[in-house]
Amino acid sequence: MDCLCCWSVSKPLYLLLLFYFFSFTAKAAFNLSTISFDEGYSPLFGDGNLVRSPDGRSARLLLDRFTGAGFISSRMYRYGFFSANIKLPGYYTAGLCVAFYTSNADAFKKNHDELDIEFLGNTNGEPWRIQTNLYGNGSTGHGREERYRLWFDPSKEFHRYSILWTAKNIM
Repeated sequence: MDCLCCWSVSKPLYLLLLFYFFSFTAKAAFNLSTISFDEGYSPLFGDGNLVRSPDGRSARLLLDRFTGAGFISSRMYRYGFFSANIKLPGYYTAGLCVAFYTSNADAFKKNHDELDIEFLGNTNGEPWRIQTNLYGNGSTGHGREERYRLWFDPSKEFHRYSILWTAKNIM
């Protein structure tokens, strides 16, 4: 398929999320229900750097010199709307990759599918880059990888990044 924003899948994916800040509230425009963090996710690593909000609807991931944090969905999803409010760290982040992605690598070790939104580390004064990856059957030959320079500074405020996954397309 030639379209970067549309990709068909046949296997369910685990929703794996690694990033600095995360919010689970779906906008009213989509008319979607949400779940609490503990209902839908489990810590993957850095549990001490994972801070749940008092209402249980969101989590903040802390990043320090030695570690960050990550969490994984408690169940597999075939389709859905996955959205995150992300604010990137505003200091020197060269070598850091903040990611929001889906993967079914736990279920399909040798030919997994993956859909990524990655923010590549930055040096002060340089434009931020975002990378999108679509992998099918464990290979970039069955997908695409694209990089874009952002026209805004994602470390200044929260921005919403979303994946809408239907039976026919991923956008």
